Amino acid sequence: MTTTSSTPAQAKDQSRADSIRKVTVASMTGTIIEWFDFNLFGAMAALVLGPLFFPSSNPVTSTLLSLATFGIAFAARPIGGAIFGHFGDRYGRKKTLVTALLLMGIGTFAIGLLPTYEQVGLVAPALLVACRLLQGIALGGEYGGAVLMVMEHKDAGKRRGLFSAWMGSTSPIGYILAAGLIALTSAFMPEDAFNSWGWRVPFLLSAALVAVGLYIRLQLEESDLFQEMAEEQAQVQRVRIPIVELFTRHAKSMFASIGGSVGLHAGYYLSVIFALSYVRSELGYPQTTSLLLVLMASVVYFAAIMVSGYLSDKIGRRIPMITGLAGFAVWVFALFPLLQTRNLVLAGIGFSVALLFMGLLNGPIGSWLSELFPTEVRYTGLSFGYTVAGVLGGGLVPTLAVYLLDRTGSTVSVSVFAACVAAISCVVIARTRPGAAHDEELAEAS
Repeated sequence: MTTTSSTPAQAKDQSRADSIRKVTVASMTGTIIEWFDFNLFGAMAALVLGPLFFPSSNPVTSTLLSLATFGIAFAARPIGGAIFGHFGDRYGRKKTLVTALLLMGIGTFAIGLLPTYEQVGLVAPALLVACRLLQGIALGGEYGGAVLMVMEHKDAGKRRGLFSAWMGSTSPIGYILAAGLIALTSAFMPEDAFNSWGWRVPFLLSAALVAVGLYIRLQLEESDLFQEMAEEQAQVQRVRIPIVELFTRHAKSMFASIGGSVGLHAGYYLSVIFALSYVRSELGYPQTTSLLLVLMASVVYFAAIMVSGYLSDKIGRRIPMITGLAGFAVWVFALFPLLQTRNLVLAGIGFSVALLFMGLLNGPIGSWLSELFPTEVRYTGLSFGYTVAGVLGGGLVPTLAVYLLDRTGSTVSVSVFAACVAAISCVVIARTRPGAAHDEELAEAS
């Protein structure tokens, strides 16, 4: 019997592989939990929160106000991006990520304890808005930091697109967990009980997930590229206020990050928030069935993110991103007619193909955004641009879609609006080439 021993070079390669995997898993865990908390509110806003916190004789008004509360968090995300970006660029990525997860956990758990409008009147929606703002600020600092922990790791190498795609995959994973828990909870109790008190259970259970995420995230070390920059004290001192540096020296990249990201937010939230509300309230789909349709589509979304992230390392970031945007701009005109058939297979295809195209965009976008900025403002630039796009594309789209549907009585107006937003992002990405110097800086650190 013979044994083989690894050479020093093989042992070093294995150590590097283990290191980047550890960072990726730890970054993903916290971000999955944040997206779970964030999407949990979105799904509940579409399903039950409207009548509980915004009662009205007109169901459309209740839904509209509930989705507007969902959108308020998007307005808070750029604030969170600027705040967490500032501290992340000045003092490190790790500390800011731990704080972001803790804030998200507090906001989500508190929602599960809130009194309803029937119990305390206008105080109820005010408290709900406050908790939602806290969630938005926390998420504003999460995605950028998690991506950079991977992108700035010395062992990411030429697979930066693939590893950053794992961070993009946290959104569908978080949604799958949120929708799955809601479906499981609602399946084991009468609908009246779920609408009365059962909706609180998923919010309260989130506390356990946050505790696990904090423990894992605390084991992380600071990103390699930031540590190298921090050793050059003169460079750190030069950038006193990263957001000011961003506007004065990197404005072009910042506006490109907003324009390139807005189509992702618009397409995703149109598909999983507005469309979920539409099939539930307008088409009469059962609650559990509606969730399961989006749940299955989210699995497709996850697969598309990972495939496009891998491809982006081979053929460049822009090709899969532009393909996803162009495909969605066309498919959105088929999405609602498929849902209107009330055929579950066709409805599932409608949701799944829409999220497939969004996955092609989401996979490379983290690495594409990172390569737009230098290290000293990368956290601020990525987070601020991405979250401002969230306000424009994700915060406004579900609310405007409800408004357009109510005014026109047709989903065609919603599809036209979504296609126009996708076209804007498509043009921006096609015309923007990430700074070669920043790309080389990341590559040299790997």
